[in-house]
Amino acid sequence: MIIPLKLLQKYEEWKPYVAYVEKIVVDTVLNFCQAHGFAFSSRRKTVDSLAEKIETGRFGSWSELDDLFACTVIVPTLVEEPRVIDFCCSVFDVIRVKKLGDALKAPDVFRFDSTRIYARLKSPEVGMSNMEGEKSVFDVQFEVQVRTAFEHAWSMATHSLAYKTHEIDWKRLRLASQLKATVEQLDALILAYDQVLQKVSESRWPDLEKKKKISDATLGFFEERLLPEELLPRDLSRFSDNLYALLKSSSTTVNVTRALRIIEEELRSSSIDRIPRSISLLQYFLAILITRSVLQPPFENYVCHITPELLSLYPNLKDIDKVFGYNT
Repeated sequence: MIIPLKLLQKYEEWKPYVAYVEKIVVDTVLNFCQAHGFAFSSRRKTVDSLAEKIETGRFGSWSELDDLFACTVIVPTLVEEPRVIDFCCSVFDVIRVKKLGDALKAPDVFRFDSTRIYARLKSPEVGMSNMEGEKSVFDVQFEVQVRTAFEHAWSMATHSLAYKTHEIDWKRLRLASQLKATVEQLDALILAYDQVLQKVSESRWPDLEKKKKISDATLGFFEERLLPEELLPRDLSRFSDNLYALLKSSSTTVNVTRALRIIEEELRSSSIDRIPRSISLLQYFLAILITRSVLQPPFENYVCHITPELLSLYPNLKDIDKVFGYNT
């Protein structure tokens, strides 16, 4: 591709300023994303891409180019989008926000459409300005896109296949649009997840029913103040998975209902103040079930997490053979 000399010169002149802005924006936005569990990607516009952008005829001058640097914040659902917008407005000098759905779009058209935030770095002093024609990092516009995970996957997968290609092919564009329609449907389903699930036909699955029984019973123990709040697992569904896996691995057949009844009897016969805080809830339940002869080692396909704190409280667990090793 031939790049006009004037554009090459301008691009090189502004390259160090764009690089500086890129570093500041990446550091700022990436820290925000890591704190909130969002994914992040970024890119600096190449001179080839810039030439193509100018030749769209949509821009009147260099100062109107709005994505010499661009980054993308990938959120799980559209619910998190306002949080990203508010953050950008608080740390950058936001010029405009083009929200999802702002552009005119026929109801039977499916194309790229995500929220874009156009901004500059905030000048350190209000009223600080440069001499006319003098370059400044505070004049560099950049773009922050906000996409859902589904939207990002569609964009990355179809960009080179349908849009950045030598071929003009109706079928390629059609398929990309059909995939985009699926993406919009997925995002809508996620937003209305709790409402939609009420319409889902349910089938019985014994393992899941037993795990739900564990989850409901455990939550009930906390609600009745039979267990201290500190022991509440971060993820009760994962805890139920783990306890069920432990029960299934026992050398003797263990009935979930009976195991939960034994645990409840132990909790009701003990004061909440005497329940140990130095071990996890699963370790505590393991100790109860082995002490009450509900569980019996050896365990098949299950490695127990036996720590010094657990053994100091329940030395009878020393006979468990499959133990997680910290030194191997």
